[in-house]
Amino acid sequence: MRLRVLLVDDGMSDRIAVSRALAKDPDIQWEVAQVASAEEALAHLTGNAVDAMLLDYHLPGMNGVALLQKLAELGLPTVPAVVVLTGSGNERVAVDAMKSGAQDYLVKDAFSPERLRRSLRAAVDSVRMTRELEERRLRAERAEAVARDALAVRDELFALATHDLKGPLQIMTLNAQVLRRQIPAAAMTPALETRLGHIVRAAHRMGELIDHFLEVTRGQERPLKRERMDLLAMVRGKVRELEATASRHVFVLEAPEGRDFAGDWDAHALERVLENLLGNAVKYSAAGSTVTVRLAVEEQDPQQAVLLYVVDQGIGIPAADLPFVFERFHRGSNVSQDVSGSGVGLASARRMVELHGGTLAVESQEARGSTFIMRLPRGLALGALPTTPPQAAPPPRGGPSHSAP
Repeated sequence: MRLRVLLVDDGMSDRIAVSRALAKDPDIQWEVAQVASAEEALAHLTGNAVDAMLLDYHLPGMNGVALLQKLAELGLPTVPAVVVLTGSGNERVAVDAMKSGAQDYLVKDAFSPERLRRSLRAAVDSVRMTRELEERRLRAERAEAVARDALAVRDELFALATHDLKGPLQIMTLNAQVLRRQIPAAAMTPALETRLGHIVRAAHRMGELIDHFLEVTRGQERPLKRERMDLLAMVRGKVRELEATASRHVFVLEAPEGRDFAGDWDAHALERVLENLLGNAVKYSAAGSTVTVRLAVEEQDPQQAVLLYVVDQGIGIPAADLPFVFERFHRGSNVSQDVSGSGVGLASARRMVELHGGTLAVESQEARGSTFIMRLPRGLALGALPTTPPQAAPPPRGGPSHSAP
């Protein structure tokens, strides 16, 4: 390794002794430039880059500390490491030198050549490390500024996109409502009334989802709004909607009679979870296959948490993909490019369930279908959130026991 050092000392014998000590360094080859005054040193530093400076405190005219202060005013792109030499052991001189930017202080005639070399190497390493840390800090600040700008652009784009998405939804809602009023009563069949109602509710629901999406992207996730609700009633309503819209599948709802499936939950959040789980079951299974939704109560739990199973006969999830099912933007390797999806639905669903103090787990085999298991405590669980999947009676594997009412 080659390092450049400027030796500033008005004593010829001292310059010779220091030069010899550095010439015998077994690890570093020092290129020594010598000057006898502070003014010569400033002139040299303005035109030459050096890695280190050995500076005699007692100089004719301007002393070593004054030189260091002048050096700070020059604003050099790279400031050298500095070790101050003096013929006395005055502590005040040492303190002034350190405050002015020196890394070390040695008393002449009291240090060995090895001590001189070690002090100079340590000073160079210290300055180099400080410089690297400062460069990293500046890079981090620049990266943070770029990230802030990117987030601002992203938020603006999301706001514009969500605004543009809401326009068509409002048109759909208004047209469905107009049709409801304009169609003669004699022509308004129950099936037509139901389908128009589905359009209006779906448009309103999509508007809510767009608002939620914008809030999440901005880090403004709303707290849960817990109210007493019947999960069975919600599931039954969702199954009926799917029977009307996804007519190519068979839907089965299983729930033991007389059991209570009510709890203090956020209805909007659980509706999003159900829509995602049931939508995936339809999306990833063939026409004519059965989607089974089963409700149960975790008997061994003192609070009797509610369990919900969504079972499909679809393509299943490869074993290699199972650990990543609930990660954002991850999609199974066996999913066709023709199947739409962003890979964020399950991550959002699990987040909603965990906010309730519950868990969302999956069991799946490729080409044999998947079973998603949601466990919901009936109230606000105190303490640690559950992290293990529920251990309950196995979900149905055969044909349906009875269809949804």
